[in-house]
Amino acid sequence: MEADGRRFYNNKGEERTCPALMKELGMNAVRLRVWVNPENAACHFCNAADVVKKAVAAQEQGLDVMIDFHYSDLWADPSRQETPKAWKDASLDELKDLVAEHTRSVLQQVVQAGVTPKWVQVGNETRNGMMHPTGQLWNNQGDLPGGWTKFVQLYMAGYDAAKEICPEAYVMPHLNHAYEDNDWWFKRFKQAGGKMDMIALSHYPQADDAGQ
Repeated sequence: MEADGRRFYNNKGEERTCPALMKELGMNAVRLRVWVNPENAACHFCNAADVVKKAVAAQEQGLDVMIDFHYSDLWADPSRQETPKAWKDASLDELKDLVAEHTRSVLQQVVQAGVTPKWVQVGNETRNGMMHPTGQLWNNQGDLPGGWTKFVQLYMAGYDAAKEICPEAYVMPHLNHAYEDNDWWFKRFKQAGGKMDMIALSHYPQADDAGQ
């Protein structure tokens, strides 16, 4: 938004940077997404350098930082879990190495800039796995053979890499639909060997017909 020429002001009309205004309004943390090779590369948003810049700005305002790895070149969500284009021909073992290398590289850059992330999110809205088709859990015909095992192997490559660089950080998977009963998902996740320090959930409340 700032690159687009927008500016931020408090209710007194005093100009603030975005992180400073967030702090002034009572926020205490930021969640910063990172993509592998952003599709709109000319903008230089959501790549490692951009994440480092935003993490430093947040910490300067006393905000805690979460790093949100999408393992994709754009938004990853239940309808879109695309493997990065540069990784599309990689085998499962190669993808695991790429996930670990990418996770380590980004976190090393963040830490070297003087920021210690409090949380690391491995994958974004991974209800149906991540990096399809390799890490996909099911399709219209039902569960995919070995889907949970493959997904968890990819996830654990990120988890272990995050712990290597940020051993004190809370590392976790992330699901959408916080309002649902998600116990079944986490049970299957753990049965397949998944580890987590916390869980991350997104909730999208919708207004009813009366606008309440």
